[in-house]
Amino acid sequence: MIIPCYNEAENIQEAVERIPQIAEFTEIIVVDDGSIDGTAEIVTDLMVDHDNLRLISYSPNRGKGPAVKAGFDAASGDVLMILDADMTVPPEELQKFFTPISEGKADFVNGTRFISSMETQAMRRLNWYGNKVFAFLFSWLLGQKVTDTLCGTKSLLRSNYQNIEMNHCRWGDFDLLIGAAKLDLKIMEVPIVYRRRLAGESHMKPFKHGFLFFKTFLHGVKQVKLGRNQANGRRG
Repeated sequence: MIIPCYNEAENIQEAVERIPQIAEFTEIIVVDDGSIDGTAEIVTDLMVDHDNLRLISYSPNRGKGPAVKAGFDAASGDVLMILDADMTVPPEELQKFFTPISEGKADFVNGTRFISSMETQAMRRLNWYGNKVFAFLFSWLLGQKVTDTLCGTKSLLRSNYQNIEMNHCRWGDFDLLIGAAKLDLKIMEVPIVYRRRLAGESHMKPFKHGFLFFKTFLHGVKQVKLGRNQANGRRG
């Protein structure tokens, strides 16, 4: 279980303490991505009473994608999962992301905020439209329908992650989806109840990050669609 976070001192304790025991041993790795509000210190204090809790902390801030990568690289479990520290996805939902992987029903589990209920004001309208656009684009890219690309909660096998390149998307979500497409992984979507942040403000900037997301999508087109066409041409 990876919790990437940046300035989440108001949320991180509840995020950690509400994570259920999902398997025989649930490893929790908090990756403090250059926080300046005392997030790392709170996690250090929590480690006294949580022997399954680890902390990775560095500076300066690098973005969620590098934080997820750092956590996944350090994880020892067979199933890798992401939980955002902002508590917009209740930790109690995490079992839904573990079971399909552990039972072999899916290779990659992607959370979706657009099938189940969404709390009022949980997502800004501009972000809502942007998510819909990227879901349409990625459904075409992946060759299988997805309704949400930027839900932070995802899970996959560590053995598959080790074959995924993560250095293009600042948030990490698109890198993981593109990697899943290149590996022909079976993607399952899991509806989650999306809630408003408990505290603090979203770090997502629609225009700035939307442009970066589109660049990553174009990289995915080159890697997935054009790569497959070239491979088919060589076989032909």
